[in-house]
Amino acid sequence: MKRLFLALTLLVLCALVPAVAQARNRTPGITGQITFLYYQDIDSAARFYEKLLGRSPEKTPAWVRLFPLTGTATLGLVNATGGSLRPAAEKPVMVTVVVDGIGAVDRWYDRVRAQGIPVVEERKTTRLDESRSIHAFMFNDTEGYRIEILTWVRSRPEK
Repeated sequence: MKRLFLALTLLVLCALVPAVAQARNRTPGITGQITFLYYQDIDSAARFYEKLLGRSPEKTPAWVRLFPLTGTATLGLVNATGGSLRPAAEKPVMVTVVVDGIGAVDRWYDRVRAQGIPVVEERKTTRLDESRSIHAFMFNDTEGYRIEILTWVRSRPEK
């Protein structure tokens, strides 16, 4: 009887090993995302984003400013001496803000233009593949980071 119990226990454990390994290898859940941009003049950048977004940043230490964009996405501004990285002249980063519909892109375009921010790429619709397009425009912030305002558009099949 004892041998039977040990054999059954061993079988159960052998069956559980793959399930435990699979659970351990599963990607952990993600609850949010923050993009950090690094500035020589964080105060100027913060004023730019306060005006652009129409809201103040969250209360934070002086070396960082956090601007929630959605319930799970945040734009973080970091000064030249705080944080993990340092500002650089080349800005190989683009922040894309996704909005709901072409009308929303147009309203953001009007807002950007009304604030005197130069648009570096005018509004246009770009076909990505047979089923998707984007409608977007782009501008730069105070230190040259590229900002894109974009909406997804269903493409119609070409005839």
